Amino acid sequence: MNNKSNNRTVVIDIGNTSVHIATWYADEIKTPISTPTVDTARVEEALLAHYDAIPRAAAPATVICSVVPTVLESISRIVSDRFDRAPLVIGGAIPLPMDVAVDDRSELGVDRVCAAFAAYDKLKTACTVIDFGTAVTVDLIDDQGVFVGGAIIPGLHMQLRALAEQTAALPANVDPAFPQRPYGRNTVEAMQTGVCRGLVGAVRALVEGYASRLGNWPTVIATGGDLPLMGPHCDFLDKQVSHLTLRGVGRTYTAFLEARGL
Repeated sequence: MNNKSNNRTVVIDIGNTSVHIATWYADEIKTPISTPTVDTARVEEALLAHYDAIPRAAAPATVICSVVPTVLESISRIVSDRFDRAPLVIGGAIPLPMDVAVDDRSELGVDRVCAAFAAYDKLKTACTVIDFGTAVTVDLIDDQGVFVGGAIIPGLHMQLRALAEQTAALPANVDPAFPQRPYGRNTVEAMQTGVCRGLVGAVRALVEGYASRLGNWPTVIATGGDLPLMGPHCDFLDKQVSHLTLRGVGRTYTAFLEARGL
């Protein structure tokens, strides 16, 4: 078998807040970079830096997972201009890496599937994947490796912003935090503890519900930009993994090649 899966590949996760770019090599994520999704100049700079760092004559493959169609179009143009070939998009040229038991596959975020695949591919058992991102997703994968469904909750910044925008007196620009006490002694603390501790409780309740449905407690893996803040307060997490979705993009591409004997 031609071991193309060991060639360096540029993997990209286009999210609502950030674009994450890395090199996938030897089944590992290398030199991950995150840039704001809205900053197209920095996204292009990070992408070209990865291409320039790959020491090979042939053009590297570029594999993308995206939930932002306009940014996907922009990055696709950059790749096509540089290499005269389109990137490979998961959910398009590359099929989803696992079975999904949802009502409408077209509504399911590809990023959620990639993160779920990365988790199950490593564990080979039922698991729950929590992504503390712009929106918080809590997804369940069964023992057979089927994505059976999940939940979506507004993320920390989204909740705090909504409180300010939908009320007359609550302040704007409140940063997520865990005040020392479990109750707030002022308005900012009340917002912070309500949102942050409330999110911990909501995620815990979802995981407990999944466990009741399965009849056993699934391994719980967490990732996402707000994981450093949330992780220490979630004692039900079994593993904390940075860039889990990017790893899922890489593993999806590797499985795609292996399925075709490449």
